[in-house]
Amino acid sequence: LLQMGNSQSSIAPNLQHAQATGVLQLSGKKLEEWPAAIHRLNNNLRTLDLSNNRLTSVSTSIDGMVQLKQLTLSSNRLTGLPDQVCSLSRLTILSLERNFLQSLPVGFSQLKSLKTLQLSGNKFKDFPASVLDLPALELLDLSTNSIITQLPGNMSNLKAVELNLNQNQLKLLSDSLADCPRLRILRLQENCLPIDQFTPKLLRDSQISLLAVEGNLFLMKQFDQLEGSQAYQERVTAVRRKAEH
Repeated sequence: LLQMGNSQSSIAPNLQHAQATGVLQLSGKKLEEWPAAIHRLNNNLRTLDLSNNRLTSVSTSIDGMVQLKQLTLSSNRLTGLPDQVCSLSRLTILSLERNFLQSLPVGFSQLKSLKTLQLSGNKFKDFPASVLDLPALELLDLSTNSIITQLPGNMSNLKAVELNLNQNQLKLLSDSLADCPRLRILRLQENCLPIDQFTPKLLRDSQISLLAVEGNLFLMKQFDQLEGSQAYQERVTAVRRKAEH
């Protein structure tokens, strides 16, 4: 057995269980360092949960976890991710809420299987452009950050079905959001958006059927009077009727 520090010696039963199941749960273990012993499970670990610990970094050896599909690192003290994360080709769910991240690794778009990316409650000031090239992305949650800069001009590359930007500091949107091929749900509550950012193109020509905009710099009755608002409402109604049948 590998030598482990005091906080890590308590995880031996978890490791044994994971050997059989491929699932390793180490949430709330007061871990301050990445447990080296995890890497004995590299070949069969599919799910790894290290949430609610005190980790400040992710091991560069993580690229050995070739079977990993779900990685949960929420509620730690991470300020960055190593480039090696980008080689987890089977990863479908990555949960990084409530950390101190401001950016993603350069090669992040290599995560070809990633469907769910949770980045809520971090320190992003800029929209992380590398997520626009994730081909399988379905849900992107960037709520409760400090995004203040304009969204990238090529937002139309985003493959996500749902984009959550609630509780940021956005003052400007990008019209290219209207061209996102799969975007159905766009959450923009509690930002600093003026009414003129909701253009006819966004309301009329997009696929969006749930647009959450409360808590910005206008009244909802103003929103309802915008050009293109009727077309948006018709999409909302159509989706609701479809769900009822």
